[in-house]
Amino acid sequence: MEVELEAILIPLTFFFLVGFIVRQTRLRAEHETQRRFELGVRTLERFADPEALEKFLGGAAGQEFLRLLDQGEPPLQRRLLRSVQGGIGLAGLGLAFLVLSAALEGYGDMVIPGVLLFSLGGSLLLGAAVAYKLAQRWEILGDRGRGRSASPYRREVAGA
Repeated sequence: MEVELEAILIPLTFFFLVGFIVRQTRLRAEHETQRRFELGVRTLERFADPEALEKFLGGAAGQEFLRLLDQGEPPLQRRLLRSVQGGIGLAGLGLAFLVLSAALEGYGDMVIPGVLLFSLGGSLLLGAAVAYKLAQRWEILGDRGRGRSASPYRREVAGA
């Protein structure tokens, strides 16, 4: 069985590209967190006495400053949404590879990357569903994860 070099290099390069993009995204997020931390430390070092620091942190500007510093880790809802979006994207790409390999002759080599991408997308979707169910059971999501009755607009309509 003779395998052409392109049949190996093209899918391999594609997966390396996806890995590179994921790695760069992670590095950028870590750099942003580090930059936010350093900015907070430099800002807090400017206060000479504890009374001025307490007055600043007690005011509206101080609360906004603390809120901006606390945005390093995205909330659970946003992380679940990213997993769902990534899963849908990878599953769709895998499905496109599979349809391409079935519809056109000469593209039978696209079955392997199609199955791999579809499996990765399905795994991300399954992982997001399990995380959502566990977060509901452990009551981590708060009021947002409780379904339709938790909407603030529904309370207004029901109370009117």
